[in-house]
Amino acid sequence: MSPRSRQSRPRRGRGAARGEGTVSTTMRLRRSVRAGLEQAATRARRSVSEVAQELIEEGLRMRECPGIYFATEPAGRTAKISGTGLGVWEVLRDFVRDADPERMRRAFPQLSSAQMTAALIYFRRYPEEIRRQVEANAALTAEALERRYPGLIRVLTAE
Repeated sequence: MSPRSRQSRPRRGRGAARGEGTVSTTMRLRRSVRAGLEQAATRARRSVSEVAQELIEEGLRMRECPGIYFATEPAGRTAKISGTGLGVWEVLRDFVRDADPERMRRAFPQLSSAQMTAALIYFRRYPEEIRRQVEANAALTAEALERRYPGLIRVLTAE
């Protein structure tokens, strides 16, 4: 592989948030891998390059943080804790605020220590990503949803 550095237009995804440029890289792939990338790109209505970038980045993150996988959510791809279906941000929502691991363990007693450790390792490596997800979720109040999508929800008050 012989990378040639060049700046390119901003792209979607995690790197775009950092304003990170791209590097042109040529690599040989098995035909079946290339076909899989093309199919995934077509389904996602994205370029093969964007899909490959996302898969490589997620693969590297999963190697750095064993016990983490990625899934597509309505808000995009998100890191999840293996065996739970829970997003890392969901488990760490309160931890981000007060850094109290015991409170986290009490809130999620069903998680093993390995699953808790996986979430904490991911947070230590990618704290801004988790903070952004926690903040975005906190902003989804019933009132905010009603303003954005009138008639979608009805807020009931106790009488």
